[in-house]
Amino acid sequence: MIALQSFSEFIAENQNNSDLEKIFFVLKDQSFLTINGSNLAVLTNDEYTWSGMETLQDFFLGYIENKACYAVELTQSSPILADTQLSPMRALLGSLPDNLFTICSRSLQLIDWFKHHQFCGICGKKMNMHQAERAMTCSCNKNLIYPRISPCIIVLVTKGEDLLLAHNKNFPGKFYSTLAGFIEAGETSEEAIHREIEEEVNIKVKNIQYYGSQSWPFPSQLMLGYHAEYLSGEIQPDGNEIDEANWFNYKQLPSVPSGKISISGRLIEHFLEIKSRN
Repeated sequence: MIALQSFSEFIAENQNNSDLEKIFFVLKDQSFLTINGSNLAVLTNDEYTWSGMETLQDFFLGYIENKACYAVELTQSSPILADTQLSPMRALLGSLPDNLFTICSRSLQLIDWFKHHQFCGICGKKMNMHQAERAMTCSCNKNLIYPRISPCIIVLVTKGEDLLLAHNKNFPGKFYSTLAGFIEAGETSEEAIHREIEEEVNIKVKNIQYYGSQSWPFPSQLMLGYHAEYLSGEIQPDGNEIDEANWFNYKQLPSVPSGKISISGRLIEHFLEIKSRN
């Protein structure tokens, strides 16, 4: 099996036009083949060929360390290699370096896209992979479907030394995070920020500043991270998604996401760094 360096650059591509050695990332139901539950089992071409594993589809992902990367999805009944196990992507989040997180994210998103576009939405016929592009096409020649992502905003709202953090109904215990939501059709990201924050906690904000982004493969989201400052309003959780929200001093935070896992954690850590320098 291949051990990839955490600092190696991954270059995403849609077609493999090289004769480079192939390596394979194996998954089933959003779980990846791992060793000891945390290290990705990256197979050589020979290991993959002779593994006896049954696969549904393989996808070319791009290049890393002068090798061509592929994602392969196992059938439900396929055996897996001895001394390996299938580990959910969410369980791997804190241990994957950025380059492997990108590869795994791309794998999940491409497989999810392929599964959900098997039939044409215009004529109902079976769709096939386009020969020259990363797209699904139909013989009716009226439908060409490319992989799509769902853009979302995620925002840390601050007021002086306080952070606005919320508890989603699906969060465990007293775990809090920043506010987030999908960008609606026709909206800008800034408009979505104003709408989502007011809908979820009844707060108006100002001084919106872009921070960064993160691919989030659950299933196909692109998280656009922002900082914003409090303008007006009293906190009133919507009761649907958010059941509790409050201002927390940066020195006394509740349980929050790690910056190693999500952009929500990185937004919080960035604010803490700024405060520590002041």
